[in-house]
Amino acid sequence: MAERDTPDRTADDALAGAEADAAREAAAEAAPTIVTPKARTSGARPARAATGKPAAAGPGTPKVAASTPAAAADAPAVPATLPVEPPRSVSGDTITVRRSGIESVTATNIDLRQGGIGRARATDIAVTQGGVGGVRADRVSVELGAIGGALTGELSITQGAAGTIVARDARIEQSAVRLLVANEVHVERSTGVLFLIARKVEGNVKVLLDWRGAAALGAAFALVTSLFRRRRR
Repeated sequence: MAERDTPDRTADDALAGAEADAAREAAAEAAPTIVTPKARTSGARPARAATGKPAAAGPGTPKVAASTPAAAADAPAVPATLPVEPPRSVSGDTITVRRSGIESVTATNIDLRQGGIGRARATDIAVTQGGVGGVRADRVSVELGAIGGALTGELSITQGAAGTIVARDARIEQSAVRLLVANEVHVERSTGVLFLIARKVEGNVKVLLDWRGAAALGAAFALVTSLFRRRRR
């Protein structure tokens, strides 16, 4: 009997395996290359969750302070302080001034404490530890204060100072006055007056120049002025 040629299965299997390997290599070259980055072990930034808040950092992760709009909204607002200037002129029934200064005041009653007024016109004015440039009132009371000039009916000064005073009745205690012109002057304790012109004076007052001395000084001044005029002629 003639022998039949039997196919070599081993060679066929090897050929099929080689074709499969070639197909896989071709598919691998045609596919895109994907590179996966390695995880960082130092200097990594904290990951943020979907809510926008930073995730909890590990023991080796540095802490990063983040400012969010919510934190800025929770911060207390600092009010802006603007200087407020006092009014220059004030008028009314009763005006009270505390630790402030006003240029001009016109009122029925004025109470000034630890402040200053440039010009004041009132029925009654009381000054305590303050100062007034010029006063025109029916009654003026000053304690531990000063007045530049006053035209008043009744004046009372206690431990204060005054410039030029024209009054009907003046009561002065432990004070200093530059010029005092009054109908009656009542002085208590030691008081000094530079120029005094009064019809009646009661109390112990030290006057540098009274009305007699003022008259003599005026006459001497007029005489010296007339001599100078003659020499010029």
